[in-house]
Amino acid sequence: MTTLEKDKKAEEQADGGVRASIYERVRGLFPRGVVWDEIIGCVWAVIFFADMYALDALFRVIYRGAALTTPGLWTPNVFTLSWCAVALGAALLLPRAVSRVFVVAWTSVFSVMMLVHCGLYGFSGKFFSFSDIMFADDGAEFFDFSYISIRKIMFIGAFLAIVGAVFASLMMPKKRYSWVRAAAGAAAVIVGAVGIKLTHDSLAKQYVAVSWDSYAQNADIYQSFTDTPKSMMLCGLYQYTARDAWLSSGIDTLFADDGDVLDSIEEYYSKRPEHAETSMTGVCKGKNLILVQMEAIDSWMLTPESMPNLYKLYNESIVFENHYAPTYLAGGTFNTELMVNLGFFPPIYGGKTGIYAGNYFPLSLPNAFNAEGYLSRSFHNGWAETYSRGIVHKNWGYERYYSGDDIGMPDVFFDSGLIEGFDLMTEGDKFFSFIVTYSGHGNYPGSAVSGKYYQKFAEIYPDAEDIYIHSMAHAYETDVFIGELVERLEEAGLRDDTVLAFYSDHYNYYTLDDALVMKYKGAFDERTIEHVLFFINDTDIGYMPADKVTSSIDILPTLVDMFGLGVNAQYYAGDSAFSDGGGYVIFEDNSWLDGERYYIAGQSETDEEAAARNREISDRMYYSQRILLHDYFARRGSWDDADKSK
Repeated sequence: MTTLEKDKKAEEQADGGVRASIYERVRGLFPRGVVWDEIIGCVWAVIFFADMYALDALFRVIYRGAALTTPGLWTPNVFTLSWCAVALGAALLLPRAVSRVFVVAWTSVFSVMMLVHCGLYGFSGKFFSFSDIMFADDGAEFFDFSYISIRKIMFIGAFLAIVGAVFASLMMPKKRYSWVRAAAGAAAVIVGAVGIKLTHDSLAKQYVAVSWDSYAQNADIYQSFTDTPKSMMLCGLYQYTARDAWLSSGIDTLFADDGDVLDSIEEYYSKRPEHAETSMTGVCKGKNLILVQMEAIDSWMLTPESMPNLYKLYNESIVFENHYAPTYLAGGTFNTELMVNLGFFPPIYGGKTGIYAGNYFPLSLPNAFNAEGYLSRSFHNGWAETYSRGIVHKNWGYERYYSGDDIGMPDVFFDSGLIEGFDLMTEGDKFFSFIVTYSGHGNYPGSAVSGKYYQKFAEIYPDAEDIYIHSMAHAYETDVFIGELVERLEEAGLRDDTVLAFYSDHYNYYTLDDALVMKYKGAFDERTIEHVLFFINDTDIGYMPADKVTSSIDILPTLVDMFGLGVNAQYYAGDSAFSDGGGYVIFEDNSWLDGERYYIAGQSETDEEAAARNREISDRMYYSQRILLHDYFARRGSWDDADKSK
């Protein structure tokens, strides 16, 4: 059959109701011949390759302000071009039908991933990480799309990318699988893999000393991979996803020879003092403790109108006036919860739930109280499955975790129902009860809690913004529980023998307007906005201001100090608020504040004094995180020497 006869037959098929393929329709627009057949037959590959690169380039250009790097940085372009080559090679190696599915699936997955990154960045200022999945249960039932803000151009870009992939898949010619295609595919995969490996090695194998001053080096950003905006702009969408998945899975630790790391941990902590006597050591010894972690109860929410019970306690307590709650993990609640209970900085990558459910924590807060004969229990509105708290808390040393359902809360949205667990909270000759509230959690407009109290606070604050009124309504519900708790303690004759400690898990970001929150609390940037509540109420001590800068990591050693618990405090990353150590907060972006100096990483002058503080801070975080990542106490077997209370 001649070429003319073939063309005529194709036209007859199209006109006669037999649908010609997209490839055949496009092919018909060009002259006939072997050369043109080969050119048009490769169009799909060009479209797919360009489509993949354009998706990443659009993302990096639009979000170029997320980090102090530019879209033109060579590393993300090499990574992205290499991954495009690998994906194209895979498509060439696969049979035509499977390749079509692969092309569309690859592009669709990364288009959705890009939108997820955009949405999370609009809410939290961070890009998505697979390590965030362990926090997905927290508030998932109460998710509201008002939290998410994605620019329209990103939706358009994702849509066009998928359309381009579909068109590319339909442009694949129907040809017999040939050795030429296989060779081309293999070559593309090899070239791409080599590009990824060489670029990875140039960053991963570059020596970077463990120093806080290394934050600006690309190799440090890549190796630590903790700053998601910087990491994304350094790697590009595809390499970021691959490296994030690898690190978040913790697989790399399975192949690591960490004997040297364990030795370095042991050497570092051997130089720290085991105990630090202070003016407040043992002042609460023998008393009971109820420790309350307050969900999103920010400093500006503590008013006589919105939280009368907590306000009264605050003015009768030891008040830590310069307290901060940085959020190193995506789950702000669990982030603070684990620091307060374990005394370690959380590892951002490789820090799966299994660390907290399976590692050995002899120095945990509940274990410290258990060693003194206390009955330790934990309580929260949420289910035991959230953050795996039912397993995690027991592993930390709590006798049991009690959910809202376990204690018979009428409605888990309302903190007032936590009082149903009062008898369980105060059982035993000496008790330590850890309570995590919930009513401060968003979303606010349209919630059941706001519906109950909104009108009350609209009348109290007639000129306030709507979100302010909603926030106060939620704070009030938490305060109802606190008032009932104090009342029941008094009725049971336990008030004077029970210390009440309160702290915020994080600043209130559920307003979805940080500018307003900064105005409410007098903060002036994204770090000082994390100034929150922490105070300890002991009826024998009364009101006492403490102006030393503290953060969440200092709460555990402060309680250990005040209750005179006989544990070896040298392993804690923080310090007692009454000791000579510490006295600074470490923010998520490597900046710090110590009451006299506010050091902003990348902006402030690094003089000799700042350099020394940077090194001290760097060591604290590095070795603290490695204790968790390497299960130090269980694997090194050094606990017999470390635990002076056993």
